[in-house]
Amino acid sequence: MSKLHARILFPVLAVFVALAIGTGLAVAKSGGGSTLPSGTYKIGFVESKTGRLAFYDPPFYQGLKVGIDQINAKGGVAGKLKLQVIAQDAKSDPAQGAVVASDLINQNVQFGITPCDADIGIPGATKFQASSIPVVMACGSGWTFPSIAGKYAFINVYGTAALGSAQAEFAMKQGWRRAYNLSSTEYFYGKNIGDTFAARYKQLGGRIVGTGFYKFADTDFRALATQIAAKKPQVVTSTIVLPGSTTFLKQLRAAGYKGPVVGADSFDTGAMLGAGSALNNVWFTTHACPSAPRTAAFFAKIKKTTGKAPDGAIVATGGDLALLIQAALLKAGTTDPTKVRDAFASLKNVQGVSGVISYAGAPQPGVPKKDVFIIRYVNGKQKCLSHFYPKKVNSIK
Repeated sequence: MSKLHARILFPVLAVFVALAIGTGLAVAKSGGGSTLPSGTYKIGFVESKTGRLAFYDPPFYQGLKVGIDQINAKGGVAGKLKLQVIAQDAKSDPAQGAVVASDLINQNVQFGITPCDADIGIPGATKFQASSIPVVMACGSGWTFPSIAGKYAFINVYGTAALGSAQAEFAMKQGWRRAYNLSSTEYFYGKNIGDTFAARYKQLGGRIVGTGFYKFADTDFRALATQIAAKKPQVVTSTIVLPGSTTFLKQLRAAGYKGPVVGADSFDTGAMLGAGSALNNVWFTTHACPSAPRTAAFFAKIKKTTGKAPDGAIVATGGDLALLIQAALLKAGTTDPTKVRDAFASLKNVQGVSGVISYAGAPQPGVPKKDVFIIRYVNGKQKCLSHFYPKKVNSIK
């Protein structure tokens, strides 16, 4: 799945694929699985059930839980080691995250997961690092997370540097050579995507005609929207997140700018439909295509299990992590945390829910190489267009 292509198969094939893929056990039944102990492997999740990350952490957890349930239905990893997730609310607060991580460590968890944001998750991650416990940031993209938290830390997605670089390559491929870059200085995700987009875009010959900044607390973007429209860009790129993103789009269209807007994975949620007709000509980069057969099969399983369709590709990243943990345990052949950490770092070409994932040989340590998906909103519905890994990743801190 590393080649750029525009044709996406439809969910009608998912039924056949579901029978073939199951939980991914067929891919991962190799290595040291036979030497794994029986029993339970405990995973601690510093979840943001409340606060600003409540848009993102619970959907991730939904995918993680269903992925783990599928593995356990087969008897567990290697048919004998069950996975157990203990999730506690850290309320989207960095300090509370550290407290929750410490509590989970006291409950003898063997693997840690932190919230979908580097700034909020790093305090908790350092607790796991200090205890030599492997830790993965759930669905957050801040690519410096592993280098800050330590050698036991990883992220679960392609990272902000790859995301910004992919946006730039996509924009230039569309012929959009004049961009307005809406960024933020309040958090790493918001700023780094904008920075890496601008750097890669300029390398490719694009021109940044203006740069603006938003804040989480902003509720009125009319002055900013007027400024953007006056610049007459061919594309507007933005890292803006909910709840401000829908208001921004409405006010941007009202100011007269009707051209393309390219958002990040924060646009990948049903809550974006609150923007109404302002969503027309909006594109975003995200983690998976809901109609790709493997992802569609997993989403169908979630709907059957929970009674509700998944809300965005973040759900797929939860399923990905379940399979990555399984693959690392099988490769390590033990639950020893250092050996599991080493096995996780050496994973290559693991078939996940969203696509093929590799840590070994990736451009950035602890950050996987996996495709960035391009999706467009058309009449309130998502249309998958292509997926690719950028030709060059600019690592701007």
